[in-house]
Amino acid sequence: MLHRTKKIGNKAQALLLTYMIIVFFTILSLPLFDKVINEKRLIDRQRLEKEVFYLAEGGIEEAINQFIYAIANFQIQPNVTRYPETGTINTIYTESPAFPTGVQVNSFITEAEPNIRQITDPDGTTVGVKTYIVSSTCQHPQNSSITITLNQAIVLRLIYIFQYVVFYADDLEILPGPNMNLSGRIHSNKDMYLDSYNTLTLNSEYVRSAGNIYNKRKDRPEEAGGDVRIRKAGTGAYFNMDGLDSDSPDWLTESQTRWNGTVKSSVHGVTKISTPLVGSIQPDGYYANNAGLTIENGTIRKRDRILVEGVDIPVGTITTTTNFYNNREGKYIRMTNIDLKKLAGEDGGYQGYPNHLPDNGLIYATRDDAGITEEPGVRLINGSQIYRSCGLTVVSNDPIYIQGDYNTINKKPTAVICDSVNLLSNNWDDSNSRKSLSNRIATNTTVNTAFIAGVDNTTSGHYNGGLENYPRLHEDWSGKTLYIRGSFVELWNSQIAQGAWQYGNPQYKAPNRNWDYDTDFDVNNMPPFTPWTVEAQRGAWWK
Repeated sequence: MLHRTKKIGNKAQALLLTYMIIVFFTILSLPLFDKVINEKRLIDRQRLEKEVFYLAEGGIEEAINQFIYAIANFQIQPNVTRYPETGTINTIYTESPAFPTGVQVNSFITEAEPNIRQITDPDGTTVGVKTYIVSSTCQHPQNSSITITLNQAIVLRLIYIFQYVVFYADDLEILPGPNMNLSGRIHSNKDMYLDSYNTLTLNSEYVRSAGNIYNKRKDRPEEAGGDVRIRKAGTGAYFNMDGLDSDSPDWLTESQTRWNGTVKSSVHGVTKISTPLVGSIQPDGYYANNAGLTIENGTIRKRDRILVEGVDIPVGTITTTTNFYNNREGKYIRMTNIDLKKLAGEDGGYQGYPNHLPDNGLIYATRDDAGITEEPGVRLINGSQIYRSCGLTVVSNDPIYIQGDYNTINKKPTAVICDSVNLLSNNWDDSNSRKSLSNRIATNTTVNTAFIAGVDNTTSGHYNGGLENYPRLHEDWSGKTLYIRGSFVELWNSQIAQGAWQYGNPQYKAPNRNWDYDTDFDVNNMPPFTPWTVEAQRGAWWK
């Protein structure tokens, strides 16, 4: 009995000792447990802080994009003190696999200097710059105590769009047959395809693509066999592409060595530049609302007053014809013909009427009465001299046709902004438009104006004609020269003129292309209502 009692006592002591050990380690582990809990809380908070940081950063990007879009599309002036004028830009994350849904970021932009400054880029282009501060505040939806305000300095950069010899919002393709030379800035917001059947020379220290740059045709994998010569920045030397493009493994560095910074693509930090959208040329858009003179079908208005032929303007100032056949479109054109000489009051050499070219230099023209088998069009005739010192900009949501020499006498700053641009020589005759190409022989013609117009897209088996066919032609130009001094800007696809490009009969044969940049634009001698290209360079940021 005693022996049994002793065994029970030993077990009790062992059990007690075990409890004491458990209690001891429990007490010992409590601080460690608290530490683990605190560290987890800290890690969770740091995660939430990172989330709210990135959300605020996204708000900054959204604010910048809205800001430059608003300037490019004429919604605000480029010298505002605050954007928006009141309130904030609200970025709402409705769905996100990485961040909480329902979060909102509030942003606004304020000027950091009072005026736009003029600087000169390395290639000699004048740029307007102004510094702004973007502020974005975000509160985490899962923890209201976690709030952050991020600030970033940006430098707004403004360049008149006609200070580029070529600017494309879409893919830029240049593939000339005969030799072709271009001077001035060349930019594409998407990819760039450069090739030639002979020699394409780019006399430029600014060849930029926000996508990739290729030394080939877009619709075919092979090179055309000619040379693409590009000027090396800071020198008078030219170096060929010779297959060096974005597909090359050493493109990132070798392109900079070969051309010393002239040629850059997205891998070198080139980003899209904001520009006006096609809505700006619609009948309810910016240009129509600001035009000093509007022409709708056959009716001409100056401000709110209808001008009457034979009373206010010469007879025949505005006419409607339907005998122009466009072989590319396969349709007759219901054409509004604008006689610019008569509109300026010049009738048979006599100043019998006042000059009704608009004081602000902006004409808007449109047609909405074309039949099912027709297309609308606007044609400028007798435009060799522009009788308005400020110059002239003609805008239409329809295709525009320029017939004969344009702006060649006492040259003024002029522009044409439209659905698509068509050039007719001094020898054009509507009565030959339906006849074979041999009946439409062009003569040498000179056009001094900047263009903003649409093109169609190159797809498999269909080449859109490239920059060399940006102005649409309708004659046999073989051996003749088409002189153009201006700027070639593409900001949208053509909405009306969508016929496919085709070389030869019945459409056209190519001229000798003597095209180049109008250096008068270098000194800001711009056509009326020239739009900006707008970009923002990101600078320092802070909390």
